[in-house]
Amino acid sequence: MSQQIDLLVIGGGPAGYSAAIRARHLGKSVVVIEKSSVGGTCLNRGCIPTKALLESAHFYDSLASAQIHGVTVDVQGLDYAKVVATKDQVVKRMVDGLKFLLDRKEIRVIDGEARFVSATEVQVGEETFQAKNILVATGTVPFELPNLPIDGERVIDSDQLLDRPSLPESLVIVGGGVIGCEFATVFASYGVKVTIVELMPQLLPPEDAEVSQTLTREFKKRKIKVLTGAKVESLRHEPGHVVVEVDHKGKAVEIETDLVLVSVGRKPVLPEGFPADVDPRGFIKVNEQFQTSVPHIYAAGDIIGGIQLAHLAFEEGWAAVNFMAGEPGRNTWFVPGCVYTKPEIASVGLTEQKAKEQYGEVLTAKYSLKGNARAAIAGDDSGFVKFVASTDGVVRGVHIIGPQATELISGAVLGLEQGMTLQQWSEVIYPHPTVSESIKEAVLSGLGIGLHSL
Repeated sequence: MSQQIDLLVIGGGPAGYSAAIRARHLGKSVVVIEKSSVGGTCLNRGCIPTKALLESAHFYDSLASAQIHGVTVDVQGLDYAKVVATKDQVVKRMVDGLKFLLDRKEIRVIDGEARFVSATEVQVGEETFQAKNILVATGTVPFELPNLPIDGERVIDSDQLLDRPSLPESLVIVGGGVIGCEFATVFASYGVKVTIVELMPQLLPPEDAEVSQTLTREFKKRKIKVLTGAKVESLRHEPGHVVVEVDHKGKAVEIETDLVLVSVGRKPVLPEGFPADVDPRGFIKVNEQFQTSVPHIYAAGDIIGGIQLAHLAFEEGWAAVNFMAGEPGRNTWFVPGCVYTKPEIASVGLTEQKAKEQYGEVLTAKYSLKGNARAAIAGDDSGFVKFVASTDGVVRGVHIIGPQATELISGAVLGLEQGMTLQQWSEVIYPHPTVSESIKEAVLSGLGIGLHSL
């Protein structure tokens, strides 16, 4: 006999658990089905574990500059297995905290894999549920390339790389997107010989071209080899290593390496028997209210394609429940993107190229962190702040590369949400000395009235 509930959530990641919590705010009965661990990719295999590894890598990297601050450090060695164990402890703490939160909110979480028996019934294990509404938030898994089969030994995906207890001597990363660039930062910090092979003309293809150029330059300073406009043709296994055969702008290149990371995107994961429409790539089609072609079934998060970020998934899951309940909701946002490389990158809104395509002539405002006192004090002054505005002065995009970029971008998101102009932004006071004041300096320079710029 089917159990009757208000909302059944399939997938306990950011979209799923935010939807479940929002439904409880509205007094709904909720069950979450999760086949792995609550928190989804972000908490278990993405955002959180990668940032834990990056934090350790940044600390190790910073030891090299200790003498600048009058400190002599004798590094005896690196216990990378301890780095991985610390990452695991952070993940466990966050997962346990989320489980506690869901339990306190009286949200039942069932471990298992959901299967649609029909459009109205879902089975998990021996239990069957019939819900007034169903939200599918099953997310994605790493995509594989036909000519680079994942073997878990020499050729691995990002999930497998997270759990390796030892460092390779060399690493080829296929894909220069966010995942590839962040792992390049981690492993280069520990002295691993890293090569990135990216098909597109620049690293981080969605980012502003000047940001990508700056990151590429900084990577080269860190001895990370970057091959853009390059395609992996094949892989050859040899004793103790593999050889990656690459076509780099028409020239054949062979790279001998211990390990190959394939990070070329992610593919959707659908529950068995899913009854609604999907697009040609397998992502779920939804309308402006996150409703699928089956009216009582909704979908949110990475499974619907588009921008695949945890903070957007939170909003989508929350909004989907609001729409289900007849509450006010929204379906578009200014979504910030953050890349935790060294230097950090953060952006929101349109790149200069996209703004030109949409508005024609645009205004740009840029300020180098070489002139920022706080960045100079920290010995971390590579990068800049860049504004892109339409000719009426309304800011259409903000791009930051440099220290604390991922923290600074939140203020820019608010500015875009409020439709602020360069003039309005120039009237805001930023504290001195901070990296944040480079935001105002960029605006002033764009207005031709720079205070600390020529």
